[in-house]
Amino acid sequence: MIKLHGVSFSPYYNKVKIALLEKGVNFQEVLTPPSQDEWLLEKSPMGKIPFVEINGRPLAESTVILEWLEDAYPTASLLPPTPNGRALARELMLLLELYVMLPAQPLVGYLLKGGRPDAAKAEEMRQAIARGMGAVAQLAQHGPWLAGDVFSFADLSAAGVLPTVAQLSQALLGENLTQRLPGVAEYLQKLGQRPSVARVWADREAALAAFMARRG
Repeated sequence: MIKLHGVSFSPYYNKVKIALLEKGVNFQEVLTPPSQDEWLLEKSPMGKIPFVEINGRPLAESTVILEWLEDAYPTASLLPPTPNGRALARELMLLLELYVMLPAQPLVGYLLKGGRPDAAKAEEMRQAIARGMGAVAQLAQHGPWLAGDVFSFADLSAAGVLPTVAQLSQALLGENLTQRLPGVAEYLQKLGQRPSVARVWADREAALAAFMARRG
């Protein structure tokens, strides 16, 4: 049994959750916010989520978990069949996470706690996110998935990152910066038709709504 620890509005948690659903792996979700508590640091050395427990053995970092799943469950592969295709899927995944989600990360605090970034900080984040979206647009294949014909790591990441950044940038920067990716509306619609993604998005919205209700 695999236990998946984290929270349902984390893009990285959702990346792993979609992979588990796509592969048909039996797993249990455990609500676990990130923290520096000793028990959590024993399982995720930086106190980050998601992490998994695989028959009791902990494993952290979302991309490492994906790679483990590919090795352990090679059927229903989430990587293209060629070396170049696999490299592109991984490259797009990292572009989305390092250059789109990471510069948008400070906005999560504003959304959850209230307030807005000042004009200078907002513009700095807008430019950084827009540059990241431009890099993704440069490499995206739309064939029909982000890295080509195969639903891959790139799409797992996009399914987590794009809705989050769309919401954050529209609410706090005044522009949905994910629209810098040509055809993004059609791509997101196609993603949402995939049962694994539809379930994860529904769980994300429910968790976020519950959190905001408690905060309010």
